[in-house]
Amino acid sequence: MSPLRKCCQAYRLFFICVALLSIGACQSHSYNETVYPFLINDEQIDTSKPKRLIISHENFGAPSKNYLQAYERKIDAVVEETLKKNNYTIINNSDYRKFWREAKRKHGSPYNASTSQVNATAFQLVVRQTLNKLKEANIADAIIFTDLVEQPVVFQGNNNHLAKWHGVSRRPGVKGSGAVSTEFDWSQSVPAASLRIIIYDIDGKLLFKSIGGLEVTRYIDTRKVSGRFARRDKLFTKSSNIYEGVALALHPFIVAEGYPQQ
Repeated sequence: MSPLRKCCQAYRLFFICVALLSIGACQSHSYNETVYPFLINDEQIDTSKPKRLIISHENFGAPSKNYLQAYERKIDAVVEETLKKNNYTIINNSDYRKFWREAKRKHGSPYNASTSQVNATAFQLVVRQTLNKLKEANIADAIIFTDLVEQPVVFQGNNNHLAKWHGVSRRPGVKGSGAVSTEFDWSQSVPAASLRIIIYDIDGKLLFKSIGGLEVTRYIDTRKVSGRFARRDKLFTKSSNIYEGVALALHPFIVAEGYPQQ
């Protein structure tokens, strides 16, 4: 079985929350109890020595929610900045986009918007052809998928309400001049955004995967009497949250300051 086929099998398993297989080392660091158990293939990284990286314009699977897509470039800019500071070269992805389009025309789209379904076979073929073209052109050493994903969280604690997920802790945002009602239902779950990083080398071998939390995408609107959360008008306005989430998502592919070595 080809390395790329193994990667695509891992891709399918990912979406049913089963750990990816055939990875070298698998460790986690202790940031808080919700930190993601990252996967890193140290042996392959040492072999590939990837330094020329392309940040993918496509997700590893389904696209991000519509209201998150508007912020993808903002998050990618911080990913690029972090990688450059650690001596990685970020390659313009115009050729990658062209190769991806050509592969989609030949094999079909990996994602069907009308059914919200991912076609794993088409994804495998598109990625294989794209990587082959990049390798032939000697353009890059690895591809980085930077997906904005969501998961439900709950603000816990009697007084100091905190939501914890993917290594971060966040307090609830509040809009309006009024106080949060004492009758507010804190057991409600709300969506929280995270950055998922997945890195493949040019031969289709999985090098790294992790997730770092960013921020909750809802706030409490005290102007309403419903006692429920509402979607925030603007997201990712606090740069420290973005940098923290990116650092977590890339650790220990890049060892972030303040986090332990492997």
